[in-house]
Amino acid sequence: MSKGIGTNANLIFQDDTTIIYEYGNYNLNEEDLKDNNHIYDGTITIQRSCFLETKIHSKLKKKRNGKKKLITKKIIVNVDYPKMLKNGSIVVKNCSQCYKTTNDEKNVDIMVCHILYYLFLKYQEQGEIPRNISYNI
Repeated sequence: MSKGIGTNANLIFQDDTTIIYEYGNYNLNEEDLKDNNHIYDGTITIQRSCFLETKIHSKLKKKRNGKKKLITKKIIVNVDYPKMLKNGSIVVKNCSQCYKTTNDEKNVDIMVCHILYYLFLKYQEQGEIPRNISYNI
């Protein structure tokens, strides 16, 4: 069962060095935060260097019939987005529906952390920058 809390982000700009998403939050439990108009007034600016590629692991596996087959696996790389937020590689302008922030000096919307996690994961799984991403609790 859902708690009625979530966030959505849409890709609005992309070039060789920078990727910008607009995002908005909602909380169906509080009248002021329902976001019936789907307001996307927050921004997430990410340097392209933050998008890490997966590691490829290959090995020869011997089959029952004696032949060998090359097996290739993608290994998901952990992206240290909190460090990137601190060093300025990722810049966030909190949306108007922000109701909780991190406890550090940057005061980043907590829902942006969820967006970043799934954004980098989806990029590594699909190999391309996602057009939109959403997270619902």
